[in-house]
Amino acid sequence: MSSNRASLPADPKLKDINWYKKQITWGELPPFYHMVASSVAESEGLFTHGFDNAVKRILDKRNWNINKLGGHINNQGNIVCETPPRIALEQTFTERGFEMYAYPYAKDKKIDQYVKNNRLMEFSVWEPYSMKLIIRVNQLHKFIDYYFKCGDDADLALIQYAQKMVDDIINFLKNKVNVVEVTGVTIDKMYQLREQQFANDDEALLSTLQGSQQTSNKDK
Repeated sequence: MSSNRASLPADPKLKDINWYKKQITWGELPPFYHMVASSVAESEGLFTHGFDNAVKRILDKRNWNINKLGGHINNQGNIVCETPPRIALEQTFTERGFEMYAYPYAKDKKIDQYVKNNRLMEFSVWEPYSMKLIIRVNQLHKFIDYYFKCGDDADLALIQYAQKMVDDIINFLKNKVNVVEVTGVTIDKMYQLREQQFANDDEALLSTLQGSQQTSNKDK
């Protein structure tokens, strides 16, 4: 007999994972799952959406310090710069979720402040408010915990897809600018840490189960 059970393809896209989640949850996306999936979709759309974002600002050659980088403007008015500016990427988890930051360099020092027209900087203007935060996946740390407590295959697939999405963004940036280093806690690393903790902590897992409120006669 053939099985009619829903399943995921070998290399699922986000739409595949969302479809699969609906199949195993009676046609609806649970609110927590929907929040995380929407956050992943928003980050994935950095290159296709028309709105301004940190990646577009970093790649805007009009904001590169071409004097520092040895570039020039050709006869057609285009900026030619064979040496792109340097940035460092940091992955971290905060109370908001997973975040990835970018930092520019002044000589060999990573900078985390507003700077304008500084000859040591490789960007004419560095505005942390609009250029530092590359992506955020809201509440992903809590979603990972939720998966280990009572999640399903779709939840795991979403976590894995989020890591793939981050890797794709890092590789994209590496092809456009000089990414000197990538540091911090990856999604995979957080997943592995929580997996180990839940595997060795029966109390953490037990806390997810509701016990009986009845009192034995012998305890009265």
